[in-house]
Amino acid sequence: MNALKKTVKAEGNELKIVLPDEFKDQEVDIEVTLHKVEKDEPEKKEFDLEEYRQSIRDYWKDFRVDLSNYKFNRDELYDRDDRG
Repeated sequence: MNALKKTVKAEGNELKIVLPDEFKDQEVDIEVTLHKVEKDEPEKKEFDLEEYRQSIRDYWKDFRVDLSNYKFNRDELYDRDDRG
């Protein structure tokens, strides 16, 4: 069973379809549906600053570190081992 799928443009209310030679003198089934054209640009949603900020908070919430008990020790800053 051979199949042929083609998108053709109607001229007024008529269609012109050129079939390959293997379809010559054969019975064919024809189904006509409207072709859906995809938009090149998706619909632009209005920018909502608060929604954007909330999405950032939701993304980074799993990466939070509790630094409430952290104390910076300046003396350790320059304390280095001489391994080199």
